[in-house]
Amino acid sequence: MELTQLNLQNLRQDYRMASLSESDVAADPIIQFQKWFSEAVNAKLYEPNVMTFATADSDGKPSARIVLLKGFDEQGFVFYTNYESKKAQDLVENPQAALVFFWAELERQVRIEGIVSKVDKEISEAYFQSRPIGSQIGAIASAQSSVLTDRSILEE
Repeated sequence: MELTQLNLQNLRQDYRMASLSESDVAADPIIQFQKWFSEAVNAKLYEPNVMTFATADSDGKPSARIVLLKGFDEQGFVFYTNYESKKAQDLVENPQAALVFFWAELERQVRIEGIVSKVDKEISEAYFQSRPIGSQIGAIASAQSSVLTDRSILEE
């Protein structure tokens, strides 16, 4: 079947699972996120900690990718990345970023915007050491976000 604009317009869902009223929302956004994140975990969603992470470079060119939430509290939301990655370079130039969690099965999304800063070096190193050895090796060996000239480089 050929995909046309008309076909795309028909790919629409009616979101009727729940409504949202101001009286249902906690005054503290972190408490509200905790509630919704717990609901996503309890619903056994596949990787409820997956989030779209959007940055922009110094020219304002946006870039988005999927990363994993590793923690959150009143201080903010924690994820880890290679300091040489495109996202890390974007953040050096422009520390403003946005996160989006999309939990389709719950018909819910959460948007977060703010300034990104590094966690303490000790926290970052402890996280790295907690990763499986294969994951540590991959993180050290890969030049994240760099262009590969051919697949054999990846397979080595």
